[in-house]
Amino acid sequence: MTKTLFGRTSLIITSTMLAFLIATIAIAGYFIILPVGKRNAEDLASLIHLSAKTYVELPPETRQDFINELSKNHQLFWGSGSEQLAAHTHLKPHFHYMESNLSNSLGSTVDIAPDVNNPNRHWVDINIAGESVRLGFDRNRIGVSLPSVALYLLSILAIMATLSSLILVRKLTKPIQQLSEAASMIGLGNAPEILPEEGPKELAQTAKAFNKMSADVQNLLENRTVLLGGISHDLRTPLTRMTMALEMLPNSTDTELKRELVEAVDNMELIIQEYMQLTKGFEDEDIECISINTLITTIIKEIKPDKDQVINLVGDTTCQLETYVVALHRVLFNLIKNAVSYGNKNPISISWKQQGGALQLAITDQGYGIPKQHQDKIFRPFYRLESSRNRASGGTGLGLAIVDQIITRRAWKINLVSNDNGTTITVLI
Repeated sequence: MTKTLFGRTSLIITSTMLAFLIATIAIAGYFIILPVGKRNAEDLASLIHLSAKTYVELPPETRQDFINELSKNHQLFWGSGSEQLAAHTHLKPHFHYMESNLSNSLGSTVDIAPDVNNPNRHWVDINIAGESVRLGFDRNRIGVSLPSVALYLLSILAIMATLSSLILVRKLTKPIQQLSEAASMIGLGNAPEILPEEGPKELAQTAKAFNKMSADVQNLLENRTVLLGGISHDLRTPLTRMTMALEMLPNSTDTELKRELVEAVDNMELIIQEYMQLTKGFEDEDIECISINTLITTIIKEIKPDKDQVINLVGDTTCQLETYVVALHRVLFNLIKNAVSYGNKNPISISWKQQGGALQLAITDQGYGIPKQHQDKIFRPFYRLESSRNRASGGTGLGLAIVDQIITRRAWKINLVSNDNGTTITVLI
């Protein structure tokens, strides 16, 4: 979640608010609670000292009344001296203030220790006029705690700050998320829904500009398809006439010349066909269940490789997949045809395996490989490794561009690995 804009912004704002609250508590504790607690500890130390001194000076018959008075009105308890005391380790600094104050007042070291049987009760032994007196007090008698109301307020403030920051960030990032999703749809060749042109001025203007751009892109694609459809139709008409004229040439015509003309017409027809497939995209088709082994075998028959070309099929012959069959057929046809054309007539391997609900297909040839500087460019339209565009040494340069378009449209994945020993193209469906 922290990788998203929503997650990161929420984390920053929430962390800042919580850090502010913690700093507020720390400052209040240092400048208010701690000084007040110190003063409280000093007052309690003075009361204990005074009580012990008064007790020693009183006649024996009035001491019990004095003890009762201290217990009732001042929460000080008289010890018998038989209480079991634990080691005097104190977490609150107020105990140290008390010990220091009593030690200075009495001129001797004074320790405050908790009761073993009642950890909440603390005892202090005081020697006055040769008589030892043990006085006790409860832990909540010393120090100042943050009032419950303040804790409730801070807790509510922390919750409100967190919720308000999440709501604010969500309100700001939601339009950006919608924009990202719409941009991804355009990248897949689809028309996204119109974004709402509302909210802060900057976001509203961005949504408006994006909607206009999306409409312009769709119009451009539609106009391109119509234009190229017309060009294709206009070109095919003279090509058909040329084909008929070649068929009607007299038998005395140079055979080699006639063969070259027929091949040139066929190449032009292929270029038009592949370019139309590249530009018009592929209409939405139904998902069908297909046998992978049967599909690949059919494609190999359509390609008609040389009889001495070895193509090894490695995979489960019973493997079936529900997918866009026409699109998958076109992808595999182009990839296998490339492997046959550029595999240097060495054996070709076509393997497949299912991983959960996905299918991984790999086509490996043993050709000369693709130089690293060209590997990111071969999926561009009309891009070829050699610049002569000789049909004998390569195709139209559209095969891999069509593959890339289908892969992107169907949200599949493709990976290319190539070196001097050959090329492997993996498709994940």
